Amino acid sequence: MKLTTAVVLAGTAISAAVTAVGVAHVRQQERHHGQKIEVDAARVQMDWLSQVSTNHDLAKLWAPEDVDPEEYMKLMHANRLLCGFSLRDRLGLVTDEQRDLFASELMKNKAIRAYWDRFRGLRIEEAATARDGRALAFTAAFDRAARERQTPVTTASTDA
Repeated sequence: MKLTTAVVLAGTAISAAVTAVGVAHVRQQERHHGQKIEVDAARVQMDWLSQVSTNHDLAKLWAPEDVDPEEYMKLMHANRLLCGFSLRDRLGLVTDEQRDLFASELMKNKAIRAYWDRFRGLRIEEAATARDGRALAFTAAFDRAARERQTPVTTASTDA
């Protein structure tokens, strides 16, 4: 192989490597930008949930007709907790096992169960229309945990 051919091949390999690094960097920047937008949107939602869960007049304005404003405030407080956990999950900060564990533990809370009972259908529809695997997995984990909470636990008889 001639020296010029070797130099051209080496230059091509270096160019390809630099291009690959550049593409990876751009993709990482895009991912981080998407995460920043998601965090900012969640912050707006969390702020609204904080306000509606602590301000009776605001809760009265936004509560569905069949829900008492005081009850709605409790439901939105539970929703705020779920939204915060959901954000951590969407950002990839929660393992599948942690998601299942937290869902199970949170469903032990009366306010979370009341929220899920009232808004379960909406959460499932929202996750399905998002076309987001993490949102679907999150919702499925909470739905499983809610169903497990409703199923009475039976113990084997120890009569001999």
